[in-house]
Amino acid sequence: MSGESVLAIAMTEPDAGSDLAGMRASAVEKDDHWVLNGSKTFISNGINADIVIVAAKTDPDNNPHHMTLFIVERGMPGFERGRNLKKMGMKAQDTAELFFNDVKVPKANVLGEPGAGVIYLMKGLAEARLLGAVGYLASARVSFDLTLAM
Repeated sequence: MSGESVLAIAMTEPDAGSDLAGMRASAVEKDDHWVLNGSKTFISNGINADIVIVAAKTDPDNNPHHMTLFIVERGMPGFERGRNLKKMGMKAQDTAELFFNDVKVPKANVLGEPGAGVIYLMKGLAEARLLGAVGYLASARVSFDLTLAM
């Protein structure tokens, strides 16, 4: 890869939201790669992303919190983008569905330690939710003030 790339982080799933324990995407380790399967939804930059960091369970039968982060690149066979989802605000940023059907991810594309993905995600999730809440509250306040002034 060279030049600037658009990045997306794919954690949210159709039936689980951001509940990491409810995640269904999974990856199975093979000889020199992993095979990734599953779907993600409400992924910011999902349509335009050149690189997607995908969270998937890697030992779902024995440990629901054993997750690994995978770097999936544009054009990898089995990686497909779904709809650009409609939303009420932030229309300049695309929000997409992503699908992973037997995507062969090289072991070099594992981000961090296999199985430690939940730890990496939890470190940033609280901050991301707090930043979102502050922005949403600020938008609501401006909306209220503008309405009151009418």
